[in-house]
Amino acid sequence: MFKVACLLVVGLIAVVFGVPSTNDAEHVWVAGNLSYPLPSNVVLGGFDPYGYYTYVGRVTYATNVLPARVVAETGVAHFNTDTISNKGVTYQLLTTKPNVDFEWVRSFDGYYERDAVSVGTTHWNERVFICRAKADGGLLIGTLFLSKKNCIIKNDDLPLRQFDKYETLVAKYKNSTSVF
Repeated sequence: MFKVACLLVVGLIAVVFGVPSTNDAEHVWVAGNLSYPLPSNVVLGGFDPYGYYTYVGRVTYATNVLPARVVAETGVAHFNTDTISNKGVTYQLLTTKPNVDFEWVRSFDGYYERDAVSVGTTHWNERVFICRAKADGGLLIGTLFLSKKNCIIKNDDLPLRQFDKYETLVAKYKNSTSVF
């Protein structure tokens, strides 16, 4: 009986601490790929140092859901955590709905902006938001963990940058009140 009780307790602890990351289901995210046409209602995120427009995307990396800056011409999604940066070709793009517009608003120090767009959560169940800042000759999308209080951007071989002043992507609901 003692062994069964111990297994039950260990199992419950594993369930509590084994929270997987989850995707945002509030907004419309569509699969992106170099072979798919770019949707007409995709959300513009900025531009990279090479002059390409970048679009708001998200990727699943390890057990985290992270914002990505997608270059449609190359089909590559650039993303970063708080320590590394990476590229991928499997991503989702944020698109608008008839009753929602997206807007970039100035923010700072991890302040939660009302109706900020979250891409999902990390493996430790923290929501991940989309931010952007001027860096390395572009207007680059980055990762905003409210607990870190910075917009984190890493671009290719350049060093990791943390901005305490940045812009956050927020949803503006038409003809209705906000979700929160």
